[in-house]
Amino acid sequence: MDVSLIGQSTLLINMSGVLMMTDPWWGQWENIRAVPMALDPEKIERLDLMLVSHNHIDHWSNPAIALAGKLGCQVVGSKKAIERARKKGLAKLAALAPGDKFTFREVTILAVPAVHPFAPDAIGFVVSGEKTFYFSGDSRYRLSVKEGLKGISIDVAFLQVAASNYPFVGRDGMDLAEAALFVQEIKPGVVVPMHYQVKGKVLDLDTLRAWQIPAKLVVLEPGTTSVI
Repeated sequence: MDVSLIGQSTLLINMSGVLMMTDPWWGQWENIRAVPMALDPEKIERLDLMLVSHNHIDHWSNPAIALAGKLGCQVVGSKKAIERARKKGLAKLAALAPGDKFTFREVTILAVPAVHPFAPDAIGFVVSGEKTFYFSGDSRYRLSVKEGLKGISIDVAFLQVAASNYPFVGRDGMDLAEAALFVQEIKPGVVVPMHYQVKGKVLDLDTLRAWQIPAKLVVLEPGTTSVI
């Protein structure tokens, strides 16, 4: 499995012959991005699949929707994310709720619970092919999230590790400490941190590399491809 970090939660993953992108964001609200994008997505000439955890601007942007239409790729995502894509004219769409499955070529996509205070339809993904990876999306660490992964052997977990803190609401996702507890419970073979490159929730590479977890830690160098 080859993985590249484009920025924030936007990853380019090549597994089982399927080239997929997670939570694609660029071209809108760039002022909140703290780390420059490592790759210009507009230069991508082939993309088979987009996985969209929820309909927030830093996870699903209009330029991403336009690219999906241009390249004719399949989009799998939360209900509101897919509704927005349909209104923009996309046709190859699949809306999933926790427990739903979708098969695309050589991979199977299982939607699993996510908990986001401002996106009630948010989901995570378990994608199975030559390996099985879990993509948390933008989610708090809650019992329902853990229970959704029960019995699943995860080779690679892409986990949110930085979140914002709101009055009366609290954190809108996992920070490093919560993500470490989550790792102890879901027991993945490899953990790749993500969602730490927007203003207000930025972590440097030294901090990430010092993160102590009971799994192999892979910190992606932006713009380079890592074999996992």
